[in-house]
Amino acid sequence: MDISQLSDIQSESGVIGTLVYHPDFIAYSENLQPRHFFELDNGCIYWAIRELYNKGIENIDAYNLSSQLKSNTAVQRAIEKFNLPKVQELIQLYKMTARNTVEEYKLLVNNVISLAFKRELVTTLNRLETDCMNKNYSLEKLSNLVYGGIDDLTERFVTNEEVRTLGSEIDTLWQEIKDRRTADGTYGMPSKFPSFAPFFTYESGELVVVQAKYKEGKSVFLMNEAIHKLENGVPTLVIDTEMSSRSYVERLLANLTGIDVNRIKSGQYSEKEEKKINDAMSWLKNQPFVHIYDPYMTNEKMYAICKMLKRKIGLAFFVYDYLKSNETSTGDNYNLLGAKCDFLKNNIAGDLDIAVLAACQLNRNGEVADSMKIDRYLSVGVRWGLKTKKMIADDGIQCGNAYAKVRVNRLGEHMAEDDEEEYIDFTFDGAHMAISEAEQHERKDYF
Repeated sequence: MDISQLSDIQSESGVIGTLVYHPDFIAYSENLQPRHFFELDNGCIYWAIRELYNKGIENIDAYNLSSQLKSNTAVQRAIEKFNLPKVQELIQLYKMTARNTVEEYKLLVNNVISLAFKRELVTTLNRLETDCMNKNYSLEKLSNLVYGGIDDLTERFVTNEEVRTLGSEIDTLWQEIKDRRTADGTYGMPSKFPSFAPFFTYESGELVVVQAKYKEGKSVFLMNEAIHKLENGVPTLVIDTEMSSRSYVERLLANLTGIDVNRIKSGQYSEKEEKKINDAMSWLKNQPFVHIYDPYMTNEKMYAICKMLKRKIGLAFFVYDYLKSNETSTGDNYNLLGAKCDFLKNNIAGDLDIAVLAACQLNRNGEVADSMKIDRYLSVGVRWGLKTKKMIADDGIQCGNAYAKVRVNRLGEHMAEDDEEEYIDFTFDGAHMAISEAEQHERKDYF
């Protein structure tokens, strides 16, 4: 059999061509290795693009490619027939095979990997056929060769990692557990608000969802937590589906300076206040902070951005504002919201090992659309809201005008859903986009 029949040069060229023009797509081909390419030059160029991207270089031109190829003696020898002009010609040729969507790229990647597996399988089977003809091999030895060969192939292509016993990893896992602790004996990133500490912290790999009604301050809550993380040196990303970066900066400055947001927008501030604004902007310029406004953010784009920022700035805290669906069908709405929550928990928080905080809008009855689907995936669910006049009167003005209830918690204790008096008191200051803990109310003892 001609092994070249198990190759698809068009797919290989499509992968390389796509990466030349969309290097960030490489986040979706972690399982693809240079050795999987049938054409040696394609494998070498794939290696070079991956190395450049890992260094933070996203301009894949002839000069950068040639420099990277020459940096490795073995690769240089393998591809020495390509000099600088020919690399430039290759880039032009790759343009014809490039794909512009993640879905198309993933199809090409899967095809290249599948064919590489088949070639390896044929090679393994041919070797086993030779072993079968050896009369000196016992049944036990031959059986070990067969299972060993197939298992090795499966491990390299299907699981893509060595499967180990827990005992062999227990020391490493215990070290990870210790590394997650802070100096004061807690773990994860603490909330801005100390009263949450007995319930949860923001842990890498976990998803916290704040649930609130329309226009009750959920975005301000998320922003306050983001600022708190920046103040503690935590690289932070906010992806906003509702608010432009300009509007977000207006709110940020109101919080950081204590100046009314409307006066910041209108310019009605004093010289002293202007200095506060300039100081706040200078501080923001030096923070590992990214705000992206995109009402049509796809899961694929979100994953690529988070992965890129984890590499570039060490992203550790991701805020998504907010979980929603534009479907008119109630059933479709429920399924999409649940799927988005699943994606944030398992793909973003879990796969990238970062802490995620998201918001979800409650309906007029104070319920999340199909909350069971969302609750199924989140780590912590916090109900946030503004107090009613009765609540303020019962608690006292000193106990603030807002509250939070930890209603679902897979990381620790939660508050009783049917206990209407169990919540944390806050003061919400919309003019300055600030939230602070208030004096805590006294719960009534009915017995």
